[in-house]
Amino acid sequence: MKGEHGEIGSVGQASPSKGEECAGPAAGSLVIVTVEDGDPEFTKAIEEQLSVVTAWWKAGPSPGKGFVQTILRAPEERHDVERFLHSSGIREAAEHEALVLYVTSHGAVGTSTRHFLLLPDTDTDRLLATGMPTNEVVIAALDSQARHVLVIVNACEAEGIDAELRALARDLVRPGTPERALNVVATTGARSPVLGREFAIVLRMAFDWLQDAAGITRPYLSISEFIQALEQATERLNEERDLSLAGPRTVLQGKLGAPTPTLPNPSYRPKPQVVTEAREEVAATPEELEYWLDRASGRASRDDPGWYFSGRQELNRRLTAFLKGPPGVLIVTGTAASGKSAVLARAVTLSDSAFRASPRYAEAVSKAPADTVPDEGSVHVAVSARNRGPLSLIEAIGARLGAERDRTRPAADALRQWQEGLRAFFTTRQKGTVTVVVDGLDESPEAGACIRDVLVPLAGYAGVPGIADRISIPAQATDSTSAERSSGHSALRLLLGVRSTSPGTPGAAVATGLRGLLQELRLVFPAAQVVRTDGEGVRADIASYVTALLAGAPWDTDPKVIASAAERVACHVGRSFLDARLAAEQLRRSDGITLLRNQLWLSRLDRGTVGLFEQDLNQIGDDGLNKEEALALLRATAFGLGRGMPWAQVWPAVASALLRTHIDHADEKIRQLLEGRLAGYLTHDIEDDHVVYRPAHEQLGVMLRQWPQQPRETRRALDESG
Repeated sequence: MKGEHGEIGSVGQASPSKGEECAGPAAGSLVIVTVEDGDPEFTKAIEEQLSVVTAWWKAGPSPGKGFVQTILRAPEERHDVERFLHSSGIREAAEHEALVLYVTSHGAVGTSTRHFLLLPDTDTDRLLATGMPTNEVVIAALDSQARHVLVIVNACEAEGIDAELRALARDLVRPGTPERALNVVATTGARSPVLGREFAIVLRMAFDWLQDAAGITRPYLSISEFIQALEQATERLNEERDLSLAGPRTVLQGKLGAPTPTLPNPSYRPKPQVVTEAREEVAATPEELEYWLDRASGRASRDDPGWYFSGRQELNRRLTAFLKGPPGVLIVTGTAASGKSAVLARAVTLSDSAFRASPRYAEAVSKAPADTVPDEGSVHVAVSARNRGPLSLIEAIGARLGAERDRTRPAADALRQWQEGLRAFFTTRQKGTVTVVVDGLDESPEAGACIRDVLVPLAGYAGVPGIADRISIPAQATDSTSAERSSGHSALRLLLGVRSTSPGTPGAAVATGLRGLLQELRLVFPAAQVVRTDGEGVRADIASYVTALLAGAPWDTDPKVIASAAERVACHVGRSFLDARLAAEQLRRSDGITLLRNQLWLSRLDRGTVGLFEQDLNQIGDDGLNKEEALALLRATAFGLGRGMPWAQVWPAVASALLRTHIDHADEKIRQLLEGRLAGYLTHDIEDDHVVYRPAHEQLGVMLRQWPQQPRETRRALDESG
């Protein structure tokens, strides 16, 4: 409505523009106070600020979602502001509301150190009578009932609110009430003018940086993450425009590390429900299903709906028969990049009821031969052992099965708590067979301990008696499983994926000190079935895979030409599906017929991953990237710990260290890398609520860590790692 001396606008529940999603589930209120001075340039600067602010704290698609936006524009005198504070309901904000107050104005600090907003009729010699005490506006929000409040003051000398606000904050303490998260941010320091367009740019840069480089996956930010984004944006603006802005600072803050609904995360997108509600406790999370889906389909990226692993029928039949059979153990093994994870992942994914019901993948299910499709729900738990020790692995299995650790055991012995918890799960659960899949056992830093402390205690339920007689393990870990299994309780199918060397070649044994992992597993599980992915028929499977990848290639749609190209690639890549995928991507990006006649390209194909990587690296200039910088950025991910390397600040810093010089505009170059020809060498994951990046295959990680060895030495290192 139109006020006597100003304008009060209520934006309310406006619909977001097409393609936008509400950043979070909370209901919130955004209250904006802008004081203009009649200068058209300052008015434009305010418009730019409001454009970013209302986009960040945006209205939701329905009531109770997003932020109700209420704006005071151009008040002329103090009474207008006071009336707005009353009519807007800011002081009556409810406890459950996320309340955000944004104030932008010229301002001044009086001789009493009190801060005032300067109104059009303000006499700077009579601030007490004609100015608007800034903290009266701030306290209106802070003294509401809302538990989560964020105030941003963008005014001249905004930090001047600090001293008075700290004194007033004592009256905000409410004994016996839930803890409140009150955060106040000032954009300018002493003797600093209001940031007009500059702060609009800082907000926009921070918004964009949080959408990708920050990599935060939860719906809300903490105040420390918000300030970090603003500081990073301020530094970039200073660098680009040769400015010396000090950057925002908090003058009142709640818990630094606690996410708050007043700070919606621009990069957050709700995860789709990928499993039925009845199976949520024992099925994969959305991120985990993505892990299996990537490997099951052979797709080149997460946006690719294709399903390319349509061959390997004999292997798939054996896994399907195992999943329909009695308790036992099946080991899937083979050399690096020979498709172990793909075979396991196909079984895991096709068994999921929600996946089978998805129209997006209906064709993948319906076209698969019936004897290669596992029964729905036949896989109960599927986990990766990558970078997991025994405690992390057993906890992942137990939690997904719905088991609980035995807390009667000492808290310091969490591993034993989970061992006993799983024993209780199998002995108290109704009769039936549970299937557990563990992939990437060779990628655990403590693979031997995982066998001893996780797999062996489960072995009795898989029909493997007398394990303690064949391997040195604590007797109590296996003393009851066989007897309990025979008493009519749950049994276990254990499906394991582990890398090994080719049959008859010297083994690059993992650090058990005694033997390779495959030999260790066969000792523990002498009756286990063993399926190799690098045996006879692998060349035909690779040719089928490349044929599927090249379907619809822009340079030819003749099935005979595609089949011939796929067969030629299969002749050169050996047993490596990874090299086959990389080669197919290069053929799709160029004139494939010409490339297949290029002897230099074929010789690089013969050299495997190293040769293909050199081909892509030599053409990286087509993506607008410097070769040395692109190599350093890619190599950096191979040195990440845990699930991968986070982008924000860490990735550019490691790459610069490897290059031994600073990489200018590193974030933009990482974006180009992730959209260009080298993107296929990377995958991403989630760790500690952040997106992390790593090489798409451990074989690539070995190659990148070895670089810049001579190509022959690098190839030898890859062969030995297999």
